[in-house]
Amino acid sequence: MISKLIAVILCIASFLPAPFAPLFSEMELKYEISQGNFESPYIVRHLNDITVNGVSIDEYTVSSPDLTEGSLYYNAAQTLMKEFHKLSGKDIAVSDPEEKAFIITEELSDTDSFTLRVENGNVYITGSKTVGISRGIAAFSDEVLAKAEGSFDFTDGYEYNKVFSDYVTYEQFGAAGDGETDDLEAIVKTHEYANANGLSVFANETAVYYIGGANMTARIKTDTDWSTARFIIDDTNVENISSWIFTVTPSGSSYSVTEKVSPLKIDASNIGTSLDGESLVVLTDSNVKRYIRKGANQNSGSSQADVILVDKDGNISPDTPLIWDFDAITSAVVYPVDTETLTIKGGKFTTVANNAPSEYTYYARGIQVRRSNTVIDGIFHDVINEGKTGAPYSAFVSLSCCADVTVKNSTFTGHKRYETIGSAGTSVAMGSYDIGAATAVNATFLNCNQTNDITDGKYWGIAGTNYCKNLVYDGCSFSRFDAHQGVRNATIKNSVLGHHGIKLIGTGTALVENTTVLSDCFIALREDYGSTWNGDIIIRNCKFYPTGVTNNIIDAKNSEDHDFGYTCYLPRRVEVDGLFVHSIGFNFLFSMVNSKHLTDSYEAKYPVIPPEEMTVNNFSDLTTGNIFVSANTAIFDIGLLA
Repeated sequence: MISKLIAVILCIASFLPAPFAPLFSEMELKYEISQGNFESPYIVRHLNDITVNGVSIDEYTVSSPDLTEGSLYYNAAQTLMKEFHKLSGKDIAVSDPEEKAFIITEELSDTDSFTLRVENGNVYITGSKTVGISRGIAAFSDEVLAKAEGSFDFTDGYEYNKVFSDYVTYEQFGAAGDGETDDLEAIVKTHEYANANGLSVFANETAVYYIGGANMTARIKTDTDWSTARFIIDDTNVENISSWIFTVTPSGSSYSVTEKVSPLKIDASNIGTSLDGESLVVLTDSNVKRYIRKGANQNSGSSQADVILVDKDGNISPDTPLIWDFDAITSAVVYPVDTETLTIKGGKFTTVANNAPSEYTYYARGIQVRRSNTVIDGIFHDVINEGKTGAPYSAFVSLSCCADVTVKNSTFTGHKRYETIGSAGTSVAMGSYDIGAATAVNATFLNCNQTNDITDGKYWGIAGTNYCKNLVYDGCSFSRFDAHQGVRNATIKNSVLGHHGIKLIGTGTALVENTTVLSDCFIALREDYGSTWNGDIIIRNCKFYPTGVTNNIIDAKNSEDHDFGYTCYLPRRVEVDGLFVHSIGFNFLFSMVNSKHLTDSYEAKYPVIPPEEMTVNNFSDLTTGNIFVSANTAIFDIGLLA
């Protein structure tokens, strides 16, 4: 009913002059977002079209002998539709067999085989109960469709065959997959055997694996394909809340070189010692405190730390330079980088949420990635049973001490907000996350979204990160991009961000391109860490839908009376080239930074360093298109350049 009403309103709006029509387009956008599972409209598709004998799949359907939800054939039909949509943006329907159809047929007798063939304008797809049908469809998509350029045509006589080998299953080690029997021990044993014998792990496509609260972790060192299998993670009675269900483990162990590394200056290009091979190195100076947090969650800071990529000769990668001087190094830990890519595919996970007291007792109970060169593709996670109380979650997918990790085509869920008493003795909402990253570099989230409304404040922001470098969101629809204790270089493009928007502090370049933000400000430099960005902020071809009373592009607040453990910078250079603000209010490039700093005679105890250059071009809104620097003119020494 509501969708029909909006359709009528949009039809009427198409005849209205500006600025009225854009107001209705905002209604449509927000309605679509409110339905959940919203997908970024800016995703770059690999294919323009998929055809059969030159006929677009727009005219085709998918038929299956069994459309019972969760059945082998139902899952296969869903997988085919998902793969087509992922690569081309095209959607096809499921129906009874028609003249033009992708027909999923009975399974082959050869339990390790999958086949796809084109005959008389129809595409016939056949697999088996052992390796499944969806697994074969996904393999065809990866090996054929994803490598095509522009379009792909299924022509009569075409045939694709796949034989799966060198794998083990959870059932071989005792898993029941019935949704009731606790399968965690069998899952752990399966991965132990696979790791020892260099075998992949396959989940049964129709299985429902129940995971109880035992203190066990499955360590993944080989490719794992969960396909369409479902996992129920029951957190109502957990032995160890810090335990992960899965840890993606590197092949080599970490080791210390603390005694071999001398003090380093910020411009150092070599750590002064050789390594066994390319590695991630985490440096710490416990004598120095940084990130001395202010506010309701105040603290006394964290030891100075940095994460760098280093080659075997000790050379620091120019993509991960040091961000601090290290006058002393109290710890230098080396994490070897695996050179081969490990891939984890599929899996539909449901967390039955804990109902523990709402305190800062973080639950893990997800997937921890500690191995470099890892790809997570097509995972789905939702959360049920969130009650009146609940302890927060550190993440469902957590990246830690790793490099070059990509999470793609995946769906996550924002967690319900719960409040507790913070360190300052006042009530605070606890951060609870589905995505986390710490001391990770070159981490990319590609074409991901979340199940719930990204503008709904009942749910906490989807992600939280610390000590990262080169973080990327591309084609994502999330409630938040966040960097707590600093990020060096952040890229957000082709994305839509909701109520928590973009929150960060750090250094380097923050690039936001071809992205829509629906929040109280376009970018928030975190006040609790001094609103510092020592580098450039670049905004290109973006849209901003303000939810607050003022239209601040960059929100920065610093009372200039608190020592955060570093000098605080407003961005050295701000470049805006193409930004539309969907509002009729006054527009400011910066918020009021310090309401007490109103004249040049103000003496700040810890002065914030103002920008060196600010350029705005191609800026517009629903009225005049004017933009001002800030109401806090005493802090800003220069005006806008056009």
